[in-house]
Amino acid sequence: MFFLMISCVERADISTSTLEKNQGADELIHNFTMVSTIGEIQEWLMHANYFERFSKEKRWVAYDVFLETLEEGEKNFYRSDSVYVSEVTDILTGMGNVEIISPNGILHTDLIIWNRRTDRVHAPNEVYIKNDKNEIWGTELFTNSNLDFVDLKNVSGIGNTE
Repeated sequence: MFFLMISCVERADISTSTLEKNQGADELIHNFTMVSTIGEIQEWLMHANYFERFSKEKRWVAYDVFLETLEEGEKNFYRSDSVYVSEVTDILTGMGNVEIISPNGILHTDLIIWNRRTDRVHAPNEVYIKNDKNEIWGTELFTNSNLDFVDLKNVSGIGNTE
């Protein structure tokens, strides 16, 4: 996997208690844009207002994040107040005002853990999902980044079961 950075000036087993802004970052970048590629294929584009990279720990944190997929066809969009990424596990933890917009609907929550290797998304707290036919609420969501399926506890909602 290759990352191009440009700047102008499996389940929820990751602790989120240490995700506040830390001192000791190797890189501090404002108005940051990153393109992720696999070989020659551009996978996604991410913009962040502030970025911290911790090389020794192989992780980074970005703040005020907007990400879009660059695949052909229908795109997905993601935004959150902050994102913590482990380069070792390829797990993205999004915190604060998290929103995923896919062709299958829109997800709102305050915390997601997304294993990018398996494309499994876990939102342990309250979630709200809206699509063309339904609005549902619940907790302990498991899905994928396209919202192709929804495994949810404590479900309530409005809509169609067809």
